[in-house]
Amino acid sequence: MVMDVAETPILKMLTVNGRLSFKNDTDLHLRAKHIFVRVGELVIGYEEKPFANEARITLHGEKDSRAMVYANAVEAGNKLIANVGNITMVGKKRDKMSRLNSAAEKGSTSFKVGTELDWKAGEKIALADTSYHAMASEYREIASYDSATGDLVITESLEYYHWGSGESTEEDFGKDMRGEVALLTRNIIIAGEDIESWGGQIVVGDVLDFNDAGEDVWRIAYTHIENVEIYNCSQIDT
Repeated sequence: MVMDVAETPILKMLTVNGRLSFKNDTDLHLRAKHIFVRVGELVIGYEEKPFANEARITLHGEKDSRAMVYANAVEAGNKLIANVGNITMVGKKRDKMSRLNSAAEKGSTSFKVGTELDWKAGEKIALADTSYHAMASEYREIASYDSATGDLVITESLEYYHWGSGESTEEDFGKDMRGEVALLTRNIIIAGEDIESWGGQIVVGDVLDFNDAGEDVWRIAYTHIENVEIYNCSQIDT
């Protein structure tokens, strides 16, 4: 089955017992409370042909929503993708990381990163901690980026200082100690609905199940996720 619906209603339970693939020429949004890949596969792009547009899976549900038990007494939880089959999701390759080519000062909204990156306005980045402060990493949105000069402007000023330089320190110290800047945005997105600080879950595991003849069979899960953004999927309040 090929999914070609621009945006689905919120499905209570989507069980995949065959092959469900996303049509690879348009933006698609799958919304569900439970997605169970049981006997078959869920495919959004392949390694040899990454998904070209935007594919989004939004997981819905509250903290006290009904949990899903997918075999015997194995509880997977709620607001989730549970996989005991095969999941393949491959998004477009991106320039994932750069170094700070200038210091990113506390209170500033601009600094330099590498040139010729494929970063765009509206995308999300993370600046790694370069100090002894354990919580000094920051998440920001790009307002503009000049690929020729490496000048990057963010929409909100920084709370911390992040060290950078036009030259790598690897020759002197054996490591490039300039601050890392990572691109977080991808064209395939798995996101938990932002409600009650209760994120979505992705559960992958092997399980003892049964076939059509009623015989016991092991379901062995395989998951290949590459260039996929996972947002608001974690433990409570994280």
